Amino acid sequence: MNKKELEQIKKFMENDLLTKSQAMEITGQSPNAFAQSLKSGKVSPFYEAEGTKADKVRLYLREDIETYAKNKRK
Repeated sequence: MNKKELEQIKKFMENDLLTKSQAMEITGQSPNAFAQSLKSGKVSPFYEAEGTKADKVRLYLREDIETYAKNKRK
């Protein structure tokens, strides 16, 4: 992978991927409400790394979270 491709990936990650905290801010949910949305399948991570609960990484697509936030308020 060349430097240009890496920069494109970095830009995608910065613009289009969200942490749990960022996703909760967009949806206006508490941690418990967001966890329930995950459990019920209304929200799902785009990327989920292996690991224990404390060090597990989950990233969410901005588009998915924004769509969910818009639809949940209807």
